[in-house]
Amino acid sequence: LNRLASKGHARRTHGGAIKMEYVGHEMKYDIQKQKNIDEKKRIALAACSLIGDEEVILIEAGTTGYQVASNITSRKNLTVITNSCDIALLLEKTNPDYKIILSGGVLNNDTHSLIGPIADNAFRNIFVDKAFIGISGIDLEKGITAADFIEAQTKKYILNCAKQVIALCDYSKIGHVSMNFVAPVKKINVFISDLEADKEFTEKLQEMEIETILV
Repeated sequence: LNRLASKGHARRTHGGAIKMEYVGHEMKYDIQKQKNIDEKKRIALAACSLIGDEEVILIEAGTTGYQVASNITSRKNLTVITNSCDIALLLEKTNPDYKIILSGGVLNNDTHSLIGPIADNAFRNIFVDKAFIGISGIDLEKGITAADFIEAQTKKYILNCAKQVIALCDYSKIGHVSMNFVAPVKKINVFISDLEADKEFTEKLQEMEIETILV
């Protein structure tokens, strides 16, 4: 494992290693949706516990964000803003009393997200209590990164419109660096991950006074 890590083919984790991905790699949505599904469900449940009645929240497009939307059941009078058609349609069926706002934008077929100038303009002109964001890659030095340039730009506006930024990140995204810089790690207020998350990384977050929840 150490030999593979030294050659850049894998990254050591607690009890093993995971395959390294290239910075431009973007997994297809339907494949990503099933990857680490148990971890994503636990992360989503923890995220839902942070949502209060009558809040204005933003759920970014993504497979973990979709799990969050799937588990919002008892909150009242929510306004949910999203750049995901999938999330909007799901909430319209499960929570028809919520006010659902779609950002608009160009559909990214790989991630099922609405991105680009129209989406950027929407997020530039709104303010939310909490933004639940997905993570393609996060590294203490390189920060939050995304594989797609246009998606990275939209994500910057999403981060900037929230009073509180809550990152949803399974263990496989920690230490991975994608091609496009989004924001420094300190932009996050709450980091939710699973119990396989790299211990050194999560300890550093706590030193940075970023609330860390492991489930």
